[in-house]
Amino acid sequence: MAIKTIGLMSPGDMGNEIGKVLLKNKYRVITSLNGRSDRTRDLCFKAGIEDLRDLHMVVNESDLILSIMPPSEAEVFANEVMKIIQDLKVEPLYAECNAIAPSTSERIRLLISSAGALYVDAGIIGPPPGRGEATRLYVSGKYAEQILPLGGENLKIISLGKDWARSSALKMCYAALTKGTMTLDTAVLLAGKQLGVYEELKTEFSESQPEAFNRMNNRIPWLSTDARRWIGEMNEIRNTLEVSQLPGGFHRGAAEIFSLLSESPLAIETVENADRSRTLDEAINIFAEMIRINPEESNQS
Repeated sequence: MAIKTIGLMSPGDMGNEIGKVLLKNKYRVITSLNGRSDRTRDLCFKAGIEDLRDLHMVVNESDLILSIMPPSEAEVFANEVMKIIQDLKVEPLYAECNAIAPSTSERIRLLISSAGALYVDAGIIGPPPGRGEATRLYVSGKYAEQILPLGGENLKIISLGKDWARSSALKMCYAALTKGTMTLDTAVLLAGKQLGVYEELKTEFSESQPEAFNRMNNRIPWLSTDARRWIGEMNEIRNTLEVSQLPGGFHRGAAEIFSLLSESPLAIETVENADRSRTLDEAINIFAEMIRINPEESNQS
């Protein structure tokens, strides 16, 4: 199947930047912005992504649908698309690109396949295209090879073969380390603050763990920006680990840390307006104050 028109749902921070790569590669990129924020609408307008307004129109005109959204929304969206595919009697290729457990990907595959459409399991690793190292889009499944031509500058597409859900498995294992480490970094600094040894702890980290301390300074001050959409991802990782007969408690705790950060005053910031002058100390003070104000919520398990 020749891919000419790509339905992108939804064009947030990651999706919008991937859409730019696809447009540069001469694909037509369409979406539905119903219910989306003014910020997302502005990003799409500037990128050149077409708003068809109605999801039915997007599905009807798409050769390929890319699902790029918070993992907690992935299955609900797939079910909606499945019903539209059945109603319209079309057969687009559906690429599930979200940070979900292999078992979740398999459920979505069965949904999409039941409607007669083709399914590709995918996983995105790295920052949005153009923000540093190249973004990697791993793909797997019987139809994964059809996605490979979409790659371009700052977007590397890598096939993991024809076995279903290998891309989701890789994404879960990778994010278990990266995002799990972010929450652990935050938790230990907050514990140091609560226990009155914060300054001494920072000094020890800076001297004996300089790489870890540098990571804390470079990420924690802006972690609230992404915290809300990463809660669901931590739950998917927990599921993945438990299915693999490993403890899921690590990432149950990570979900709780992201839940705390998502309620902070800093969570209203976006990539465009985040205060890049904020220090680690300032962020930790804000988070610690939230714990003091809502101690019961912070200790929920």
